[in-house]
Amino acid sequence: MLDRITSMRVFVRAASAGSLSAAARHLGMSPAMATKHVDALEARLGVKLFHRSTRRLSLTEAGSRYLEACQRILPEIDEAEASIASQRVEATGLLRLNAPLSFGTRYIAPLLPAFSRRHPAVKVELGLSDSQVDLLDGGWDLAVRIGQLEDSPLQARRLADCAMQVCAAPRYLDERGVPRRVADLAQHNCLGYSLSTLVGSKQWAFGRDAQVRVAISGDLVANNGSALLAAAWVARA
Repeated sequence: MLDRITSMRVFVRAASAGSLSAAARHLGMSPAMATKHVDALEARLGVKLFHRSTRRLSLTEAGSRYLEACQRILPEIDEAEASIASQRVEATGLLRLNAPLSFGTRYIAPLLPAFSRRHPAVKVELGLSDSQVDLLDGGWDLAVRIGQLEDSPLQARRLADCAMQVCAAPRYLDERGVPRRVADLAQHNCLGYSLSTLVGSKQWAFGRDAQVRVAISGDLVANNGSALLAAAWVARA
């Protein structure tokens, strides 16, 4: 099926030049293709747009009315496309970005001044939350998350790998000893992250595919990594 907008452009150019061959040359197509575009318009509309002779085209009454409509519509289409294209070149508007609290504070917020200098017409609203957010209901344009991606119709892009490590304060290790095996962690005061999408707050997982797991227990569960880090640093045994 031929593109209707292109067919309209062929029709307008042919009406102006009085020739399908001239319209074809101007639009960079063969005369046969230009003829097909006009034929397709006439078939769709159910009327003749041109009186055709071997020497020149002339508009029918229906063709004159259709020409007026095309001359009004095509510039509006061109203007709409130019407006959208200019936005691709220069980003404008409000960007609503959601990220985990600790990650957003440490890594994203420091980048925003440089982003604003590069895109002065963009205003950024940064929301920080460790909980999973509904982008559509919350009106967010995009979100950065750490962990496994659940099934979703939304588009996602992997930014980087995130290596997880088991850490403890020196004082804690002096008092409780250093675990030598994964299974040893079951005997330690392990702090749980309540928003873990992989294993929850009562297990830790190890290995690329999280195939090694150990049940943990401790005196604190929190929904924020910075809070857990602060608690671990005071070395409560």
